[in-house]
Amino acid sequence: MTIDISKFWLGMNNDWLLQNTDTSYPRYNIVENVETGNYRIEVAIPGWSKEELEVIHEDNELLLKGRKERKLGDTERFVHQGLSLKSFERKFILNNDLKVDSGELVDGLLTIALSKTPNSNRKVLEIN
Repeated sequence: MTIDISKFWLGMNNDWLLQNTDTSYPRYNIVENVETGNYRIEVAIPGWSKEELEVIHEDNELLLKGRKERKLGDTERFVHQGLSLKSFERKFILNNDLKVDSGELVDGLLTIALSKTPNSNRKVLEIN
């Protein structure tokens, strides 16, 4: 069995990205449908609303942004804070043969559906 993750480049050799983002937040899965060859990205963001999120697809970049404002009153303070309130940006660089179909936020899980374009000419070559 082989897994082709070359469709997703996460910018790990980009110095600016490593210095200006927390590369572990938010957590995500990339899931492939082996029958269709389509993908979905699942991003765990409990406690976030649609209004606090922005998903931008431009050319081959998919950028996820979250901006969270402090929600405590003037007389409140955290005794324990286990849920992150920090803003984030996560960038995925997609191959040209993928398109972003839709995004949905349900129960703290943002799901972004990706599919192959009909004119995909990508090949995986066998090495002799």
